[in-house]
Amino acid sequence: MNKPLNKRSWLWLSIGAAFIVALVFFTLWAVSTGQSVIEVRVSGADRLDNTDGTDEVLCYFIEPNFQLRWIHSVEKQWWEEQYLRESDGLLLTTTYFQAFGAGTPSTESLAPIQKPGYVGYLINERLPHLNWVVSRLTKGEIDYADNRILIHQWVPDYSEVTITPKAYDLMDRFKKDLCHELSSDGSQ
Repeated sequence: MNKPLNKRSWLWLSIGAAFIVALVFFTLWAVSTGQSVIEVRVSGADRLDNTDGTDEVLCYFIEPNFQLRWIHSVEKQWWEEQYLRESDGLLLTTTYFQAFGAGTPSTESLAPIQKPGYVGYLINERLPHLNWVVSRLTKGEIDYADNRILIHQWVPDYSEVTITPKAYDLMDRFKKDLCHELSSDGSQ
């Protein structure tokens, strides 16, 4: 014969049910809520380990600040551009270069933080995304947090890298790779 529940049993039963309901709502929220990321995509990448049937490299990172670095094709000196992810695009905040010649913009304000051996300018230009052509000659790289991605080693010369701010849900984050988790040549 079943014994009727006392007040203490009803209390624990109610707490357990409330916990299960809260857990269900938290799980639904975590699955459906998008996290702001920076997506890096290279089509036509012709990877050596192309086992997934695609010809692209696709990865992401979550840090809001990142830097592009490359060796300028004429001056043969390093250039750096620093970006910030915003809700509606990217903000090019500053540009640093070791040397520059004709055609280099120099009408902007000097950057408040100057790096030894570089000249820096405040740019503050908003962009919806970036299309960046890289090659082994220019040694293009993406730097964020404590990670340096040698993107020029991932792709054939003169490949176009598209860098786009996006919102990934939990499933996107499980299905796609963090850029710093790919091997140095961009293989998976």
